[in-house]
Amino acid sequence: MRLLFVTQDFPPDVGGIQTYSWEVAHRLAARAEHLTVMAPDRPDAAPVDATASVRVLRLPGRPDLFPLTLLPALPARARQTQADIAVHAQWQTVGASVLARALFGRPRRIVCAAHGRELLFNPAAACPGLGAAYDHLRRTLLRQVDVFLPVSHYTAGLLHEQGIPPRHTHVVPNGTDPDRFRPRDGTDLRRRLGLSDRPLLLTVGRLVRRKGIDTVLRALPTLAQACPDVAYVIAGTGPDRARLERLAARRGVRGRVQFVGDIGHDRLPLYYSAADLFVMPAREDPPSVEGFGLVFLEANACGTPVIGARTGGIPDAIREGETGLLVPPNAPDALAAAATHVLASPEVAERLGRQGRHRAVHDASWDAIADRIYDLLTCESAQPAASPARFAEDAPGR
Repeated sequence: MRLLFVTQDFPPDVGGIQTYSWEVAHRLAARAEHLTVMAPDRPDAAPVDATASVRVLRLPGRPDLFPLTLLPALPARARQTQADIAVHAQWQTVGASVLARALFGRPRRIVCAAHGRELLFNPAAACPGLGAAYDHLRRTLLRQVDVFLPVSHYTAGLLHEQGIPPRHTHVVPNGTDPDRFRPRDGTDLRRRLGLSDRPLLLTVGRLVRRKGIDTVLRALPTLAQACPDVAYVIAGTGPDRARLERLAARRGVRGRVQFVGDIGHDRLPLYYSAADLFVMPAREDPPSVEGFGLVFLEANACGTPVIGARTGGIPDAIREGETGLLVPPNAPDALAAAATHVLASPEVAERLGRQGRHRAVHDASWDAIADRIYDLLTCESAQPAASPARFAEDAPGR
């Protein structure tokens, strides 16, 4: 099977879709006869591409105009490589494969991942006419896709709202690398933070309202009644930091909270391992949504239990009662009760963390996810259109 992997988001840029594209493309390349990644050129891309085990074709031009840059480049590449399938990381780039198939009959099938925000965001929403045109373009291109790979049942639901039949959607969640994200000794980090023996909560993410960090701050006074020494470390940067600092001061918990800023990707496993509990009670703030919640898998892979809100795709990232707990969004009291349950019960924390690590190794590794995608591509490539029955259990509502 000969593949094109097309993505507007790819390292050295950082983010959830960038991680998905890198991890999936490399593993599909090891399974396919041929695979080429098509991605925007970046000033610092050369060192990244030198470490890649897959051919990366960088297209010059502005990354936001990448869908237009692809229009001549992808048909030529599809014809040259005789691509069987084009796998798109997001719908915006699908038009080039539609054109290529119309011109040359290649790729024979078009497959597209779905993450969440891209199905809700409309950059022209403030201009009614342009906004309507953008929505029409999105619906038109979505209908040209043969198979969708939403990362959660929530994201699959967004596709169904766009008119995509459930039989064309197969939920394949995000994964993690359990060799990189594994339990480590966080003693030195705790000592540097001045938190050696204190119960430690951790949030990692961009500091924006949607992440629900303010809900954690509002829960801390109640949580501190049961866990007097509890501390909270917030890793990340973003426009909401000043508001969060003011809120912590008003709630009388500023002394319990440390904003450590950008900790760097390489130090993530150490922070996850040092924490007793990872928390991120994200709320929905369309078009900004948590389509899955990769951080929950990463924390679990490091043996750390997790708590998230029952919103977006988070219920796909957390197996409630097995790898972590789910609470309602915007509910500080519920969050405080759940966190108290974990922190005050070492056996509960150990069990959730152990089971989270087991899931990351056996069910949610990127290798396992790539196997699922490749099996689906192989099966679908032999079918004219309809989804095979063997994947019916992945459809929402089944």
